[in-house]
Amino acid sequence: MDFRKIAFASLIYMIWSVLIGFFVPLLTTWSAIIAAIVAGIYIGHNSKAFEGVTGGVIAGLVGGIASSTIMFQIQSFAGIPLRVSASLLDPAFGLVQTAVPWFSGATLAITGIIFGGVGGLIGSREKLKIVFMFLTLFLLYIFYGAVDNAAWNWGRSDWTWNMSISHVLTNRIDLFVAVVFAAFTTILYYFLSLNDKSDRANLITKINFE
Repeated sequence: MDFRKIAFASLIYMIWSVLIGFFVPLLTTWSAIIAAIVAGIYIGHNSKAFEGVTGGVIAGLVGGIASSTIMFQIQSFAGIPLRVSASLLDPAFGLVQTAVPWFSGATLAITGIIFGGVGGLIGSREKLKIVFMFLTLFLLYIFYGAVDNAAWNWGRSDWTWNMSISHVLTNRIDLFVAVVFAAFTTILYYFLSLNDKSDRANLITKINFE
């Protein structure tokens, strides 16, 4: 098991769970889940299913406990509040936190364990990597559109980052272009990877015959 990879995945979970909720308020209640899945997918890439699930679970556990510990000590960093909303999961974890009040990381740790494992399984599946790539490109384009809106409206006191995100997510043209961009790039990558595999196979065959 690659412990450096697990450490990096834990950092992904810790950082993304905060930044997603801060930069995309619409996804605040999903931030911990999304971050855990992404961390798990990173762990599961180029690994077997069991290794991916195990790595995702460990990364989610470590990242969850570390995040809660840091948030307990530090309230904000560089103007970004160090807090994670997990209101979607609070009812299920309320009993745990009531029984063990000092364990402030219960929600983040359990979220990391469950969805980190799910992400690890997804990352280990070759066919699902194409889906993940499409979603990543789509979200990157949406983020680019939000940054572009924020730049155009820079200096306006009545314009917020949340409005920049909302504008992109409610604009049909932006969504259509994001889908086309993500689909085209994903398909292009898929065909180029097929050609690379074919070239490698031909090269190996040629070497063996020589």
